[in-house]
Amino acid sequence: MTKSSKAKRAVIACGIFEVEVERLLKGHDYISVTYLEQGLHVKPEKIAPHIQEIVDEAAKWADEIVLGYGLCSNGVAGVVAPAQGLIVPKAHDCIPLFLGSLEKYKESSTAHPGTYYLNSGWIKGELDPLGTLEKYKERLDPEIAEWGIQEEMKHYTRIAYIDGNNGKSAKEIERAKENAEFLGKEFQIIEGSGDYLEKLLFGPYDSEEFFHIAPGETITQDIYLAQPD
Repeated sequence: MTKSSKAKRAVIACGIFEVEVERLLKGHDYISVTYLEQGLHVKPEKIAPHIQEIVDEAAKWADEIVLGYGLCSNGVAGVVAPAQGLIVPKAHDCIPLFLGSLEKYKESSTAHPGTYYLNSGWIKGELDPLGTLEKYKERLDPEIAEWGIQEEMKHYTRIAYIDGNNGKSAKEIERAKENAEFLGKEFQIIEGSGDYLEKLLFGPYDSEEFFHIAPGETITQDIYLAQPD
């Protein structure tokens, strides 16, 4: 094993990755993962303070600290790296991590720029458009709620379900289809990959796919915007 793989590693990740991460993590007890509630994305300004608290605690014992987050609507902006520094994926959101690489995400986005992505985690967490619609209906007239969700989704042309479970997510796939039908969008199932998540957990942390935030430096939106297309 390399020196890095033997190091005590703290991973702080969005709860949406829990199923995939736990599947990969078996037998690797040098890695400790803390999951944050995926519902925090509704109020992204709350993400950084939660992450910072866990980072500061992990800094007391970990040799390496890795974030399992994209920029996420600037949710991680403001997090300050501890003495160990921070390793952070160069992703604007979690989609590249489910697809397997930044390159696969770029290819998909170029071929289908109007894509709205779903997977089992978003659907189980009721973070899909239909789940959001139900939340709107709790406080709005149904017609207004439906108009609102249609407005939010009007610029998308395709709903793509990222299948990272080898076709075993029939219930979630059906729900994704229902989203597409309700919104009048094209529907497609695309194959997911655990490659990027595997790198997140075990390395190598190459500079093409990960930021290395130096001790005392702050994560900013600018470092993401400076990345080449």
